[in-house]
Amino acid sequence: MKLTILGRYSPYPPADGACPGYLVTSKGESLLLDCGSGVVARLQRHIEFAQLKVVILSHLHGDHCSDIQVLRYAIDQDIRSQVDHPGITVYAPPEPDEEFRRLAYKKALWARSLTDGQQFTVGPFRVRVQETDHPLTCFAVRIEDGQHTLTYTGDTAFFPQLAEFARGSDLLLAEASLSPTEEGFRGHMTGAQAGHLAEAARVKQLMLTHFWPASDPKSLANAASDMTAAPVWVAEEDQTYSV
Repeated sequence: MKLTILGRYSPYPPADGACPGYLVTSKGESLLLDCGSGVVARLQRHIEFAQLKVVILSHLHGDHCSDIQVLRYAIDQDIRSQVDHPGITVYAPPEPDEEFRRLAYKKALWARSLTDGQQFTVGPFRVRVQETDHPLTCFAVRIEDGQHTLTYTGDTAFFPQLAEFARGSDLLLAEASLSPTEEGFRGHMTGAQAGHLAEAARVKQLMLTHFWPASDPKSLANAASDMTAAPVWVAEEDQTYSV
């Protein structure tokens, strides 16, 4: 399984950056986790639109889903140009309702709602979701391909059940938005909390993402390293990693 970082910033992208978007590939198939501002442009550096069949949106805050509204035009153009594409299935929380209803588009995008604990199979991927601690309904996503396991936290504060959900993952892709002085800001984690999560879940590797544009990712990684024996990485945009 491979993970490509298309975007790592929130709540807006800095110059030359992008909001959250993560391309997961295995056995010749791909799925996209989140689709924030700038992700569609980056996606085209790595695959053609026709190769993408599934998008999973952790939640419907704009920094995680805004580019889905331009991805639909790309897929629709492929279909109108007679490119063989069945459209993309978009899995997302069903609320806010008005945002969820905007996801479906002609034959380009098909919206499917997520529920806490839901499991489904997409090509070689076995997917399970768990609701997180965030102001808007949000899901962490666990993906297995029969050989490796990737868990993505989505947006969340630390809570013990999340460690159980991520238990034994080969790679934990965790948000680390907050500096130590911001600890307690609702629905997000510090670097140290992400490290604590990785240690509690006994994961093999921790990768930090979801940075404020003005934050210092290296300092967040250092704080995480103080809390876990697992190797800690900073997600770098346009880089591909083995899970």
